[in-house]
Amino acid sequence: MHKSVLFFCLALTMLSASCSFQKKLQSQDFYSKLIVINDSLDKLTTEWHSLRDQASISKNYAALAPSRIALGAYISRSRSTVANIVTTPEIEQIKNEEDALLLNQSSMVAEVYPNFEQFNEYTPKDIMDKNIGLVSNDLMNEKSKVATIKKMLDVFAAKNKLK
Repeated sequence: MHKSVLFFCLALTMLSASCSFQKKLQSQDFYSKLIVINDSLDKLTTEWHSLRDQASISKNYAALAPSRIALGAYISRSRSTVANIVTTPEIEQIKNEEDALLLNQSSMVAEVYPNFEQFNEYTPKDIMDKNIGLVSNDLMNEKSKVATIKKMLDVFAAKNKLK
């Protein structure tokens, strides 16, 4: 009788320990994925804007296409990754913010960024100014959203004792 009670207590202890360990692993995985996604998104978006600034000076916009395509492919993969994360009430808001950021950047990459690739030194200034106006706040908005999500992730990490 005592052996079966001891076995039951040991099994119950192992079960509860493994559940909390599994939750910690899921939390760490979520945190790590979103940190990497945000850092890479920020880097690729900044790179595109830097190339666009250089192209405005040199009037050679051909270099923007590979950067835009790489950024678009990265956003597509990242949206898939975020969509496949198991949602818990604790991470739902962060996941929704990340998805909204990726959706916004995806629409910019698909609808606005390609306009610049057709420009050259003969493109009228008013057309150029109109398109530059469409992306003028893009980089700052992206960096602001990434910073907001980073703060949310820092709070999440502190709460769950993640590294």
